[in-house]
Amino acid sequence: MKKLLAYLPLLLSLSIFACQPTPTPIAFPNATSETVTVVTESPTTESPTIAASASPTTTLDTAMNATLQEIEGSVKAKDLSETDFVIVENGRVIQEDGQVRTLDDGYTRVDLSTGTLIRMAPLSYFTLVENQPEDDGLFTRIKLEIGQIWIVLNGGSLEVETPSGQAAVRGSYMMIEIDPETQAALVTCLEGNCLLKNPAGVVELINAQRAKFELPADGEFRLPLIEKMSERDFAKWLFFVPEAEAIFPFLDEEGILPWEEWQEFIPKDGENWLDLEERFPDKPVLLPLGEDGLPLLGSDGLPLDGSLLPSLPGDGDLLPDLPGDGSLLPNPTDSGGDGPLGGDGFDRPRN
Repeated sequence: MKKLLAYLPLLLSLSIFACQPTPTPIAFPNATSETVTVVTESPTTESPTIAASASPTTTLDTAMNATLQEIEGSVKAKDLSETDFVIVENGRVIQEDGQVRTLDDGYTRVDLSTGTLIRMAPLSYFTLVENQPEDDGLFTRIKLEIGQIWIVLNGGSLEVETPSGQAAVRGSYMMIEIDPETQAALVTCLEGNCLLKNPAGVVELINAQRAKFELPADGEFRLPLIEKMSERDFAKWLFFVPEAEAIFPFLDEEGILPWEEWQEFIPKDGENWLDLEERFPDKPVLLPLGEDGLPLLGSDGLPLDGSLLPSLPGDGDLLPDLPGDGSLLPNPTDSGGDGPLGGDGFDRPRN
């Protein structure tokens, strides 16, 4: 009771202050995270008074790091301050400009500080480059030197530098695989919006589409042709990325899966990719074709499934009547992205 009486004058003064008209703060464009003192006109006098300090504006933490989890086999990493790669275990944290590599039996999940997940296949190697603020979050850049990664984006956007171009994802599932011999980069966009860029321009991929960057032998870059993902592409997402299973019901509803019962292809314990890959052809799923052999177009002049360019026939033959002057020639020897995962028999861990 004594404590209450002691605080009574203070409580009365606070209640009187609360009844005063609330001053209107001045808006500051490009506000920073620093506390701002706002000067307003007093409601009772002509002299200015100092209002309560404005709440600090929330700023994004651009410091980048990644935590390695679900390590199987041999995985190495090093930070910028370290000279050599060392074998790592679950929980190892890599800072900005750090590097991660998997050996021929290695596999890991990389949890970026932004919330995005990256799953690395064997014989893969990439560098964390930087985070930069953008309007709707953080723009993250990494550099993939070799191998295959699957990206599950959780906010912001992410760009991957490859030897033959850049691939960016803004939502939500993107895979990139680099051919170790040709340095070509195969990109699949399971769901969302993926942008591919090289010196020839930009190509957009949408749900269940893929395209391949090539390093031109003549030095003249060309935009890649857009295809539908193959059965093998879908199977790899199911086999290597458990998080992707959540999006397959949506893809099923949209009617863009190559199977009627996709649940049958969820890998069972003990199965490995060598056992499964022969079951999944790598020929791209064809677009619906008209009597002239060309893709059927909608009223907007685009293929009915939303592709920006016609897909390749499954046998790899050139399409008839290529657009324009024929400069956009498909590659008749599409390897389909077997890369380091083809026939290595790697067992993907299952949670």
